[in-house]
Amino acid sequence: MQAKRIPLFLFITISLFFILIEAPVSGFHGQEIMLKLTDAIFTPLPGGANYQFKVLVTYTVSNSTFVGQKINAVMKVYSGNGTLLKTTSFPTGFTANKNGTQQLLTNLAIPRIDNITTVTTFTDLNKTVALSNPVKTLPSLPLH
Repeated sequence: MQAKRIPLFLFITISLFFILIEAPVSGFHGQEIMLKLTDAIFTPLPGGANYQFKVLVTYTVSNSTFVGQKINAVMKVYSGNGTLLKTTSFPTGFTANKNGTQQLLTNLAIPRIDNITTVTTFTDLNKTVALSNPVKTLPSLPLH
């Protein structure tokens, strides 16, 4: 009876080892970097059918692992009914400092803007893991 328990114990131990090794290892929880909205400007461009959306955020890195590392920022633009209109980010990311400012900018071809909001988040370089709190702009005033 004793001989049967050892192989079962070994089987369980080895199985748990492989399960733990295969599990994703991510201790990131979206609080490694703190964002604060500095400014948000929605401007009509010449011609009237395009608008430029500019969001300026300041950041502080609370997890020193990311200082000097390439990360990214993602800005999503939403319509008044919550439909995602556009997503923009840095093509190759940027190098994080301990503190800094980043500007996200995009143009959108729409006839007018009513209650447009943006949500900006800092992410890993591949834009798959949130590293910061999301920063949301208030709904924009109608521009014609």
